[in-house]
Amino acid sequence: MSRLSFNSENTSNLILVSAIIIIISSLFMPLVFVYFIQDYLYLSGDKWFYVTPPSAYLLFMIGMLWVAVTLLLHLFLRWKFDWKGLKWVSLLLILGSIPFFLFGVSNYYYLDDKGMHFNDHKTFNTIDSYYWNDIKEAKEIFVKSNGVTVLDHLTLITKSGEVVELPYNTKVQNNKFKIIEKLQENNLSLTNNMGDLYE
Repeated sequence: MSRLSFNSENTSNLILVSAIIIIISSLFMPLVFVYFIQDYLYLSGDKWFYVTPPSAYLLFMIGMLWVAVTLLLHLFLRWKFDWKGLKWVSLLLILGSIPFFLFGVSNYYYLDDKGMHFNDHKTFNTIDSYYWNDIKEAKEIFVKSNGVTVLDHLTLITKSGEVVELPYNTKVQNNKFKIIEKLQENNLSLTNNMGDLYE
């Protein structure tokens, strides 16, 4: 009987420590996991740049926290009730974290010679593509921030009226000439809203 109690106490300690480690690591490990998984599954040489939005890391973090909370709930219920089916219910609850991991990992966007491709965080492996020859207007959007005019994003409007916004980050900046080249191939020029800001 003492051996059974000792094993049960060890298991409880192990579950508690695991839950705490998962909670702490959920603050930074999504950056590592999502990066390496996406690098392995989706990254290829034909993409000019590849961006993982913050929502991907947030979803993965929620998945990790889901596991940790389920482990803590398991410990609490095991302490309160002596129910033999508890471990199976806990296991089923842990499986509820899988969609968060999957949707997080499959959330990204990239540009290539064909166009812009987005896999939204609300869908799993469903890519929305906007091809360069479908773009009818391209505009740089500047905003005033603390008295300084800064480039905020690129707005691209398709022939069907869909609006695509690319946040102006270093990856867009580094590939701006490529974007302009693709627009020029389709007889489009990159305009801006600077005139509107100073009217």
